[in-house]
Amino acid sequence: MATIKQAAETIKNGGLVIFPTDTVYILAVDPTNQKAVDKLIAFKDRWPGKAISVAVDGVKMADKYVRLNERIVDLMANLLPGPFTLVIDGKHKMAKGVEAENGTLGIRIPDNQTVMELVETVGGPVTATSANLSGRTPHYSVESLMKTLSQKKKNMIDLVVDAGILPKNKPSTVIDLTMPEIKILRRGDLIIGNSKTLISKSERETEKIGEYLLKKTLTPTLSLYRARAIVIGLSGDLGCGKTVFSRAIGKYLGVEGKITSPTFVIMNEYKTLPPSPSLDRAGVKKFLHFDLYRITTEQELEEIGFLNQFKENTISCIEWPEMMGKENLEKLKKKVNYIPVNFRYVDEITREIEF
Repeated sequence: MATIKQAAETIKNGGLVIFPTDTVYILAVDPTNQKAVDKLIAFKDRWPGKAISVAVDGVKMADKYVRLNERIVDLMANLLPGPFTLVIDGKHKMAKGVEAENGTLGIRIPDNQTVMELVETVGGPVTATSANLSGRTPHYSVESLMKTLSQKKKNMIDLVVDAGILPKNKPSTVIDLTMPEIKILRRGDLIIGNSKTLISKSERETEKIGEYLLKKTLTPTLSLYRARAIVIGLSGDLGCGKTVFSRAIGKYLGVEGKITSPTFVIMNEYKTLPPSPSLDRAGVKKFLHFDLYRITTEQELEEIGFLNQFKENTISCIEWPEMMGKENLEKLKKKVNYIPVNFRYVDEITREIEF
């Protein structure tokens, strides 16, 4: 497989690269190079005026190309990295054809280490538009992409980075931030309600949200992780998806076998085997799943040594954390990295998840 260094050199030299991301395969070129952008547009048969999203490595790089304000920076901090494209007013520093006709630019910070390394190696943004002809479906494998291309199109590709078949995630959710009210332009796997809420309309979407929030939780806390456990407190009405969320966390951590609700036993403990390469660095060894719904006295918590359960190398989900009482909750917060998540019932199929 071609290396990141080879891909970066190809892009810096004005080439067109097929590259894998956290969602689909993309067409990566230097968005400040007019010849490279013209080549990309010709490859996709894209009509003029339709924006091309770009991947950056953080807020500092984004600030060079789009107009940020406190609201947008706050939203970026909450949502990114992740499967979102944020449409923001541009500073017109890209090649012609990258910004939309109205001067906006789509910004991505993918939850993908390989893409981030590519951007860092290039030393600037790269385009992140899906690797498909305009109007066609995105591709999760190089093989399926190549089947749709004429020889002329294939000859336009300078390098292919083939990571095999990618997970069947939808392309990123596109969010327009140019107006005071957030507007969803394209629905992906995750949909936001505002800067601190995600919307779920199915168990699968709740699972996706669980995986996404866990990865966001681990990324900034890797350096602290070995010293302090991570605890996710799940509050909300019955039937809002707290157990579905907890099962998704356990599954992502590599728990083998079925994760059952601990309603009658208060706590279930699972080994996180086999560990995934990315999480192995964090030293995750155990997943603890608590359900405190039936707790009526502090003695019940003392019988299981509740506050002593949260050792290093553990991640825990606690359903109904409010049932432990304010004093125990404050004690817990002092010894762990505590992340509150609140579930709100919107209607029969819709849940709002605040983080």
